[in-house]
Amino acid sequence: MRKALLIIDMLNDFIYGSLASPTNKEIIPNVKKLLLWARKIKIPIIYICDSHYPEIDWELKIWGPHAIIGTKGAEIIDELKPEPNEYIVRKRRYSGFFQTDLGILLRELSVDTLILTGLDTSICIRHTAADAFFRGYKLIIPRDAVITFNPKDNEEALKYLNKVYGAEIKTTDEIIREG
Repeated sequence: MRKALLIIDMLNDFIYGSLASPTNKEIIPNVKKLLLWARKIKIPIIYICDSHYPEIDWELKIWGPHAIIGTKGAEIIDELKPEPNEYIVRKRRYSGFFQTDLGILLRELSVDTLILTGLDTSICIRHTAADAFFRGYKLIIPRDAVITFNPKDNEEALKYLNKVYGAEIKTTDEIIREG
């Protein structure tokens, strides 16, 4: 089994800016814990980042301006800054796979298992998980390193990911302990 850690939309606009929610910050320590663990044992780390063109991207019609290319809001938060040997995949839709090079990157890294972290569990995590499942990837989701904009929906989203895509729902500590 070859794992990769995906850190999804841990961007300034989602944590501190236009789409911030007080609970979004709560997952930072566990995402960071997984990030440091992945670095230590040399698991590939891939940041999946919303990256929108102003005024034309469809998501902006639903969510308003956020993660606009070239703005501070589109940058990865300082607490989780990538190192030079880590990967950044930019996306314009919810899924990290949709019209990005994530698929070819994972194949080149010989990855078969994805650990999905970040937000939103019921939107970008869910759609990335769906596309991963359709491509045959095994999914692991740390319940304490993902969040929804409305935290009471998080458990329902995790149940869905487990039931529909067979995602293993674990804690950060379980993932680290099991290696």
